[in-house]
Amino acid sequence: MVVSFKQNLPVDIVPDNQVAVRQGQEQKILCKLPVPLQVCRFTIPGETSSLVLRDGQSAEDGIAYYGEGLKKGHCGVAISTIREKHDGNVTCFLTPDNGRSETSATVRMIVAKAPLQPQLTLNSNYPYKTGEKMVVSCVAMEGRPPANVSLYLDNEPIGVDDRPMLFGRRLDDNDYAELNTSRSVTPSDNGKTLRCRASHIALQKPLESSRQIEVYFPPQEQDTIHRFGYDIGRPGKVNVTVHANPKPTFTWNVDNVKITAGQPDITGRLQTSTAVDLGHGYWSVELNIDSVQKSDTEKEYSLEAHNSEGYATYKITLSSASEPAGVDLDAGSIIGIVVGVLILILAVFLVVFARATGRWCFAGGSAKRNIGESSDTESTGRYSRTEVDAGKNSGRPRISLSQLFKRNKDKVSGADTDTVRTVVTMDDEKIPVSELTTARETPTSGHEGGIVYAELDLAHQQQQTGPRRVTDDKTEYAEILYTKPEGQPQDLPSPDK
Repeated sequence: MVVSFKQNLPVDIVPDNQVAVRQGQEQKILCKLPVPLQVCRFTIPGETSSLVLRDGQSAEDGIAYYGEGLKKGHCGVAISTIREKHDGNVTCFLTPDNGRSETSATVRMIVAKAPLQPQLTLNSNYPYKTGEKMVVSCVAMEGRPPANVSLYLDNEPIGVDDRPMLFGRRLDDNDYAELNTSRSVTPSDNGKTLRCRASHIALQKPLESSRQIEVYFPPQEQDTIHRFGYDIGRPGKVNVTVHANPKPTFTWNVDNVKITAGQPDITGRLQTSTAVDLGHGYWSVELNIDSVQKSDTEKEYSLEAHNSEGYATYKITLSSASEPAGVDLDAGSIIGIVVGVLILILAVFLVVFARATGRWCFAGGSAKRNIGESSDTESTGRYSRTEVDAGKNSGRPRISLSQLFKRNKDKVSGADTDTVRTVVTMDDEKIPVSELTTARETPTSGHEGGIVYAELDLAHQQQQTGPRRVTDDKTEYAEILYTKPEGQPQDLPSPDK
């Protein structure tokens, strides 16, 4: 069965649309149809006639068939050496088997041509003054394809969004690329180099045009300048660096005595230097002292700088002391200090929390307490109790006496009384009061007998593993009547008591 094609089929071409190549390199172009081909033909710029190609042919003038064969629908060309004459449109014409017409596709082959030296232009108001707008244009012409252009101020990219922007003509002309940008200048821009750079596929390295820009600005202010380390009796030098453009005139002022830069003072002890250009608008001036005296360190020094844009005055102090060491902390040191402070605060918080709640290393602290008690016979006093695990050592509990026989006046009777404070700690049972009231008798003045009060702090130690609560303790009071020995008369209370 024979099939004829009356309509053109779409051709797939690789590379598509356009391709940029260098002179001397190889380039391959392939056109394909989904059907077997009868004829494969190419037109190539610089060649006198169209070329009919097929698989198995020998190369001629560096041009040969490329592809997997006409039977597979491949029609391609391989150019071993690209020349200037090959720049232009390359078209393939394909005729299917049993077809009566050709179908075609075209690719734009751009043979790279290096651009001319880029041109850098500035707006007319040059040199600039601080705050003025600088308009810059960078143009690279006759590049094929257009060059990539970029602008730099020293090493800083400048432009819209800090990216070069291309404005080119049609690709089939002698093309050019242009980048325009603007920015407000500052004193720091003075002396910087403006660079217009063109990169291109045909160049081994970019082409560049540059220009140093100039900005006029007044002398820049500075804080008081401190100079240290002057030796009494030896020569001394005072140097100051000033940032200004154009070059200012300098005048020293020493205790209200003015000295023009480059001239000595009237005594001949002080000598000033002319300004030295350090570049980028920086100027260095010096004041030399033939022999530094103590009075020199007590004088007031200043330097005045004037130019067409303004003036500034710089105050200077001299000292025979050594320069104090500065503390220079980097970001890592600051972060370390902050972390250390936070750790210290956290540690203090944990210690306070553990002590307050009786946890961790303070868990045993619940076995020791300080308890303050009072009665209607004594309003002051602080008693301490220590719990002892007496059950492990002996069957008899330990008794701790915090105070003995503190004399007090009885608030009710007015008689002298002996108060016995006894703190009793008990393990499993209460100790009878009779066992705890042994006390040393203290004679009373004015009376041979009296009432002795004993405060008994009876605590029942619970057989528990957890800490004992303070609310489990009990304080009991026992009134003990003191009795005179036999044979001694008993003092009777007076009628007025």
